[in-house]
Amino acid sequence: MSLSIQNLHAKADDKDILKGVNLSVEKGSVVVIMGPNGSGKSTLANTLAGHPTYEVTEGAIFLDEENITEAKPDERAKKGMFLSMQYPPGIDGVTVANFL
Repeated sequence: MSLSIQNLHAKADDKDILKGVNLSVEKGSVVVIMGPNGSGKSTLANTLAGHPTYEVTEGAIFLDEENITEAKPDERAKKGMFLSMQYPPGIDGVTVANFL
């Protein structure tokens, strides 16, 4: 799957956080996003996943060339765009792969 973020602006609690983010990730690529606390890494991830706290005010998110900017979180997850906890809880009989 490929991901394209074009001029993405987002806010939370009426505070602008993301301002003009552009990113292209081709299928099979591995990308690491690093930065200091408060630089917008989690905001970007939550915005991409469609978390309701974060509002896209400008720009677009494309997954495999389909605009998912207005898609609900469950629709994004079905297409493969979701967040997983860093340390998922252990559930007897459920592997991490099945959990994801």
